[in-house]
Amino acid sequence: MRADTTDVAFRLLLALGELWEGLQKAQIDPTSRGLHMTKEYLGGYTRYSAGPSSHPRLVVEWNESSRHLRVIHCKEWPGFEATVSATVAHVRQGARDHGISDVVDGRLVKACQETTPARRTVVTSPLTFGLARRAVSS
Repeated sequence: MRADTTDVAFRLLLALGELWEGLQKAQIDPTSRGLHMTKEYLGGYTRYSAGPSSHPRLVVEWNESSRHLRVIHCKEWPGFEATVSATVAHVRQGARDHGISDVVDGRLVKACQETTPARRTVVTSPLTFGLARRAVSS
C-alpha cells in the first residue's frame, strides 16, 4: 500500500472517506467488505484512520484546498487494493439500489481522474504518532 495521492487505490480510499457518513445515513454499510474507517475534522484537515479492522493500519490527514497530505501512520496492509475494490463495488451497488448512484459514482470517478499534484509530508515524530494513536482509540 502506498499512502500517496498518485496511487488510485489510495485516492479511492479518500473518496470513500468523504462519502462514509452519507453512505451510513443512506443505510449502505461500507464496512461489510472489511474496510473500517473513522473520520475526524481538524480545522482545515480531515484525519482518516483506516484498516481491515478497528485497529487502523493507516492514519492520514488531508487538506483538500491546499492539496496537502500528512501521513501520520502507515503499516503494511496485505490486501489493501482488494479491500478497497470490494468496498467500492459494494458501495456502488448500494448506491444504485438507493437511487444515489450519481453522487457516489461522480465522486469515485473524480478520484480516479485526479491529476493535480499534491504535497506529501510523512510525520515521523513519536510524539505525533502517540497523539494520533490516542485520538484514534478514543
